[in-house]
Amino acid sequence: MSTSQNEPFSVCSEVPSQLHMWWNDMGKDSIKIVERVLGGFVDLLNIKPRTDIIEALIPFWDPTRNVFRFADFELSPTLEEVAGYAGLNGKLRGQYLLSPRPVSPHAFLDLLSISRKVQNDDLSKGCCTLQFLYQRYGIPQGLEEPNLGLIHTGNRIRWEARRTLAFITAFLGIVVCPRKDKKIEIGLVGMADVAIKRTDSTVVPLILSEIYRALTICREGGKFFQGCNLLLQLWMQEHLHHRVGYMNHGLTEKNCISGFEKRMTGVIFPEGVEAWLAQLRSTTADQVEWAFGWLNDTEVIYMAAEECHVLLMGLRSIQPYAPHRVLRQLGRFQVIPTDEDLSKHAIELSPRVVFPEGKIRKLWHECSLRAR
Repeated sequence: MSTSQNEPFSVCSEVPSQLHMWWNDMGKDSIKIVERVLGGFVDLLNIKPRTDIIEALIPFWDPTRNVFRFADFELSPTLEEVAGYAGLNGKLRGQYLLSPRPVSPHAFLDLLSISRKVQNDDLSKGCCTLQFLYQRYGIPQGLEEPNLGLIHTGNRIRWEARRTLAFITAFLGIVVCPRKDKKIEIGLVGMADVAIKRTDSTVVPLILSEIYRALTICREGGKFFQGCNLLLQLWMQEHLHHRVGYMNHGLTEKNCISGFEKRMTGVIFPEGVEAWLAQLRSTTADQVEWAFGWLNDTEVIYMAAEECHVLLMGLRSIQPYAPHRVLRQLGRFQVIPTDEDLSKHAIELSPRVVFPEGKIRKLWHECSLRAR
């Protein structure tokens, strides 16, 4: 038996204490910028990871349609649900999609105002450690430390600006697009930089694309979940907590993630992979909380004008998204459509791959909206 077959399934099982301390030490102006970009996603720092939930979900994932298929129903995380968790509700279609861009080690250092003379073996491999960023921007001492290669040593205004960029990059790299070795993809700094500069940008498609890709890779035998497992576990638990007549539209705002435990008060969920598998196999459509009561969108993305799907750009891939399959989750009437293999539209990104950004943006801006 191969080593990979013996390898245990794993997820981002612990948010490093440095990221907590960094966030708690941020100034008011920096916090405002981070919350504009990430919204309530920052509250994921305080969620306890549940590896058993994610591992149990993998067998139910259908990578040809990007949906979970259970006994008599389908579910899939939607853009509106992801946005709602972070309090980033609004006209999603009118927002600017973040797109992946190759970031060289020199470009990474330039964006963070770090001297190109800084030597670091990880950068040549397309990544860096959290400690690399934390010692420069996570602790106040980084402002005055002369041996860290900061171009603006002693300039607090410039340091604070780069500190915000570094934190968002670190958060995305640890929580949203994690690596098994716990290092951070340097390409994320380019996406974070655009997110800060463009107030009309959105991180929501990026997050959902990475979740879809991680599910597909694990369904094919991968042993590490490279997407936002913390958000996925909340999403699944909340759909399984069926409340008759529950209605609370739009009252949670940006505390939706932090308020999760309160909403789940009194609910007992399974413990362990086998127990979760048993529950998921036996769950039927009438036991599901279909539409989250806190979703307050009057319009939801339905499908593209000429296609049944839109395309979501992630850091590592392009993923098809077909919300017309799961409109019931968004409080709309739904008929599950004829099966169509969407996997042919997924694109794994690499330096040699040219992805159809123009087509992706066209599908996004021309997609139909479904009103309540």
